[in-house]
Amino acid sequence: MLNKVMIGRYYSIGSLIHEMNPLAKIICVLLFIIMSFLTFDLRFNIILGLLLILMLFNTKVPLNIYLKTILSIKWLLIFILIINIIINNSLQITFITMLRLIYVVLYTSILTLTTPPTEITYGLEKLFLPLRLIGIPVNKMALSISLALRFIPTIIDQGNKIIKSQASRGIDYYNSNLKGKLLAIKALIIPMFILSFKKADDLADAMEVRLYNIDNKRTNFRQNKWGFYDTFIVLMHLGLFILIMKEVVL
Repeated sequence: MLNKVMIGRYYSIGSLIHEMNPLAKIICVLLFIIMSFLTFDLRFNIILGLLLILMLFNTKVPLNIYLKTILSIKWLLIFILIINIIINNSLQITFITMLRLIYVVLYTSILTLTTPPTEITYGLEKLFLPLRLIGIPVNKMALSISLALRFIPTIIDQGNKIIKSQASRGIDYYNSNLKGKLLAIKALIIPMFILSFKKADDLADAMEVRLYNIDNKRTNFRQNKWGFYDTFIVLMHLGLFILIMKEVVL
């Protein structure tokens, strides 16, 4: 039931995208998301789609994993389609709206599938570094976001275990009527969140035992150097961003 949700999972494999600087990947994700929501021009959306496909192939992650990611949001896509039909939007706007969501989810998956949680924390700290000048605790923000991403697959794994456990006790998640499915989901959500909070407490205890201090300056095992490929990919996204901005302004 929850096996199709791939958001937050890291897929360890050698690729150019895996070796990119985490900061470069986060910058590209932000630029891509902004570009996706800036334009309704079908031509630019096709170009964004080609850029996304190029990035997907460079990750060397199996395409069926990205397909599972799209399938995990199918009900949201159907909901968007129904809303657009109700408010009588044109077919092009409806198509582009749904395409935007697919683009954003897939590109965000590229970041999480190719970057370990610790490296995401490093990239976010570097991205938010200017905010430190106005007294914002950048390291705490980065750690919170990283842990939130990390706990998505943890919650999903807990949910799958509970589904299997309750299915062995006779709860049917697939073939029952609507009322039965709602009762089954209710029986799933409560223990899933209880177990997730327990995991969070265990993580907090483990960090405390290891004398983890968020305020101390931390070092990285990996030396995240900014290379030529990072510059090339960021400039490619930046160039497309400037073109879209010109089109929007004019």
